[in-house]
Amino acid sequence: MNGTGSRWFVCGFGDAAAGVGGLAWDLGDPGALLLSEDGVRPATYSLEEGGDAATIEITAGDATIEATLSPRTAEIPLPDGDHTIVVYIADVDTKDRRTFQCAGQISRWGAEPFEGAGTFRHLAIDAGDESLLVAEARGEPGADHGEERTGAWLIRGEDESRFEDAFISTQYDGEGHPTRFGLELWPEEAERASRAAATRVAASSLGHVKVGGASAGLFRCQTDGVLGLGSYLLWRR
Repeated sequence: MNGTGSRWFVCGFGDAAAGVGGLAWDLGDPGALLLSEDGVRPATYSLEEGGDAATIEITAGDATIEATLSPRTAEIPLPDGDHTIVVYIADVDTKDRRTFQCAGQISRWGAEPFEGAGTFRHLAIDAGDESLLVAEARGEPGADHGEERTGAWLIRGEDESRFEDAFISTQYDGEGHPTRFGLELWPEEAERASRAAATRVAASSLGHVKVGGASAGLFRCQTDGVLGLGSYLLWRR
């Protein structure tokens, strides 16, 4: 595999309706997964970057998907921590010669994103209308889910707006892997008496893998009624 210029990154793309997608990451232990007609499987990846574009190839067994990522945005710095994100248009080719276009993203950190934390969560969701939702949470060692520090952003075009409050709820299977999650995101100065003021996401798992301390999965997401693909990476110390 080849680096992105930053050791710490998460790269995802895919289409929920097509049932094809990929996720690759390096948070100390590199890993990847591939979504195809066989479900979600552990995978290997190769990521090459040159100029503005990036090409990622993800392989699981005899299945391979390749995506050419063309930037839709410049690198966008997010206010919390040393975190930047680029939103891409992904031209995807599969081994059975299917081709399609979908959204993609690469998140990067200049330093270990979970330094000193007991848990770290990174979520990226295609919210439709050429927009991306990004949420993160960090918890102290031994902290409960509700005690984690959270942040969430809506990226539309080159504009980034931070939500004032972000609530992440997660259901797990018997082995502690996320199987469902919900997001409730409140913009600044929203009228809390109006439920319509919040952005809500409901998501169900398409499958997950575990690599080192990370459990990663792809999810079918409904964002205020819009279907999209989402990724959820959970790291535990």
